[in-house]
Amino acid sequence: MKADTNVDARYKFLRDRHGEENPQANGYRLGSFFAREQRVLLSALDYKKGPFLDVACGSGLMLAPLLKEGHMVYGLDFNDDACIAAIQNGIKILRGDAFNMPLADNTIGQIVNCQFLNQQPPEQTKKFIEESARVLKPGGQLIILWRHARSMIHKTSHAVFTFMDRFTGQPPFPQYEHPMQEVQSFAEASGLEVKQKAVTLPFLKRDMICTDGLTAKTIGASLFIVLRKP
Repeated sequence: MKADTNVDARYKFLRDRHGEENPQANGYRLGSFFAREQRVLLSALDYKKGPFLDVACGSGLMLAPLLKEGHMVYGLDFNDDACIAAIQNGIKILRGDAFNMPLADNTIGQIVNCQFLNQQPPEQTKKFIEESARVLKPGGQLIILWRHARSMIHKTSHAVFTFMDRFTGQPPFPQYEHPMQEVQSFAEASGLEVKQKAVTLPFLKRDMICTDGLTAKTIGASLFIVLRKP
């Protein structure tokens, strides 16, 4: 698919420019925003239930802090360059498809997925959630972060950066919105329970707030959901 080719080309450009140890290699414009989202995600993990899997892991930075604590951490990505970068960052890699994971049923304790859904149409998002539900152990969690594409700050920044990318000749990113209710409905249809949902903020003292309200609609950065397999 052309969209997949564009995404691969974009991430290769970012890794070549920033290096595999920089969050900007994974598409984050600011390291401080990556640190916020990483803090949110790590706080939601159940550290007693492993192993841990980062799907569409890119350079593998999101779960890298767990390595220092001796946890078993895997990354799954289809892109060869991303797999190489993640290995260099200490992540054990499974090269494969997020929609047909090379894993047996009920084998993973925690799955995380960050800034991936916006590049996928609804049918692929549904398939990814179904696959995650399949490979999760009972009591395991799926934690997803994806851009709050309907917030005012995101619409503005996306328009600005899209213009800049076209001006500089960079491959475009696809942009699917995926409102919270859509992802929640896919999860519930796959047998997963909603444990927590929120919106992250790009600044201010609080890292995240409830999904409704003017603040979320104005400066909400990413949608965040924690799903549990009964």
